[in-house]
Amino acid sequence: MKTKASQRGALIFATPLLLALVFIFGTLMIDGARLLLLQSEMQSIVNSASTAAADEAQACGGIDPGWNKMLQRTLLAAEAAGFDGDPEALDIVPGVLRPGAAANTPMRFSSRDATTQMAQTNAVMVRYTREEPVSFLLPTSVFPPITISADAVARKEVYATLSAAGSTANVEGGLLGSLVGELIGVPGYSLNATDLQSLENTLVSLGDLLAGLGVDRLTDLVDEPLLDVLSSVAILAGGTASPAGRLVDDLSSAVGLSGLNASAVFDVLGEPPGSTDANIPVYDFAVSVILNSVRALNQSGAGLLSLTLDTSQSTVLSDLVGSNDLLGDIDLTLKLLVDEPPKIVIGPARKDSNDQWLTTLRAADVSVDASADLQLATGVIGDLVSTLSLGLVKVDVLDSIRIPLGVQVGGGRAGLVGANCAAGSDNRTQFDLLLQTNVSNIETGSIDGATGQIVPDSIHASILRLRDLLNIVNVDVCVAADLDVEVSSAPTVEQLQSYNLYCPGGQCEIQEMVAGSGVDNADINLHNLSLLNCNSGGSTSDIDAVLAGLVSPLTALLELVAEQTLGNVLAPLLSALGADLGGMHVRVLGAEQTGSQLVENVVFE
Repeated sequence: MKTKASQRGALIFATPLLLALVFIFGTLMIDGARLLLLQSEMQSIVNSASTAAADEAQACGGIDPGWNKMLQRTLLAAEAAGFDGDPEALDIVPGVLRPGAAANTPMRFSSRDATTQMAQTNAVMVRYTREEPVSFLLPTSVFPPITISADAVARKEVYATLSAAGSTANVEGGLLGSLVGELIGVPGYSLNATDLQSLENTLVSLGDLLAGLGVDRLTDLVDEPLLDVLSSVAILAGGTASPAGRLVDDLSSAVGLSGLNASAVFDVLGEPPGSTDANIPVYDFAVSVILNSVRALNQSGAGLLSLTLDTSQSTVLSDLVGSNDLLGDIDLTLKLLVDEPPKIVIGPARKDSNDQWLTTLRAADVSVDASADLQLATGVIGDLVSTLSLGLVKVDVLDSIRIPLGVQVGGGRAGLVGANCAAGSDNRTQFDLLLQTNVSNIETGSIDGATGQIVPDSIHASILRLRDLLNIVNVDVCVAADLDVEVSSAPTVEQLQSYNLYCPGGQCEIQEMVAGSGVDNADINLHNLSLLNCNSGGSTSDIDAVLAGLVSPLTALLELVAEQTLGNVLAPLLSALGADLGGMHVRVLGAEQTGSQLVENVVFE
């Protein structure tokens, strides 16, 4: 049995111990709260620092963001948030932040070398690490200091929607309609100026297109069947009651589309926002579909797709005949071969893991076999021969003069090499594009349908029969010549200074960037022109004089026809199909910005 004295002794011994334990636990609770507050402050610092640093990632920091700019911006933001330690306490890592494999999985961060791989970045990770005593009151020998760290990854990038489909501004009437008619099996199919204007002015929202297809993300759009996309675009464009909707609906029966998906028309790169306000002209979509169909026709064994144009169908050709007395008539045959249709491209301004620009827009690669058949004006050529021979030589017009032109256009591309994101109350973005204009190869010859290469040929035809007054000497006159066309091209960096993310009317204005002077800078050179005695029979001095006198006017005529055919028929057609001669035509259709995505405790790859 314990006595009061023994109980009093136990209390005397236990009380200091209990007080010590209360003091220790109380101190630890206070220190724990202090450490939690410190952790929160550190997290706030890295959140602010990483968000600011993301503005200097390649995808958001302009054409030359650089590691030093990112480092400086990180430190300034950290100090503004309360950081007052050694800069070495901050670990700053540029990299790429990607969504997880599924919607419910965490985002993943991959680091990039700050010296050699900054061009691949769209995010930055900032980690703040410091050693902190557990308690300022308790001995460190019992409670040694601990290491506290906080990290955050911020991503910020803007996505551009780009197209190189060209414009119908100067295209020869009837050509596009005939092209569509050949593809859908409707001879005489026509598109008038109102139809073409409707195609360019009718816009379809990508967001509405996704909703119509039941697709949540842009990255899933490319897997949809192209015929389903055509059906949705036709509905959004107004259905068959509108010219634009009617054309798209007609294209659903074009050859070669049934096995394609939307990746033939759209190229979605990176991880764009799930929804988008970008609008695309129906024309840009339709041109890509048309050229995909032409390529399918080329590859089916049917050969080149042929279109014809004569003076009754073409104001260019009729004006040409009317303005030149020597020219009686002209017919033009165009045969198309498509190697690469243009696409609508959506992507950011950064490089991929192979150090290639991720968002690259390619112009259409198209070859055209053009054949112009010229019929000389009988009356005028007779008067000219009579004048040159003082009436001693008679003339009969024989075959037409055929100018065979092989035209290859391609290689044009535009790389999105820089973008400045909108920030704060500023609604404007800026894009930098490296434009490489199309390479054009034009010479007398024809296009080999199997290889796509030009098979060289010459201008050659029996055009006249010259006779003396007594019909003793008959000379068939052949014309022979070669034609070369040089179109210069060079890479250039074009900057779109300002593009609004959001516009009060809902649709921001489509802006265009053009590089190269195109066919206006073409150097057309007709050489080796000669008029020969085809039948190698006898001649007279009068006939020789006629031959010599015809060289100059025929040279001028052939050069004029070549210039008009290239400049006013072929060049506008190729431009309408997204294959500018010696140029590059880029349209910015929209811009979407991810905003600042801040992720704490991210998963590292």
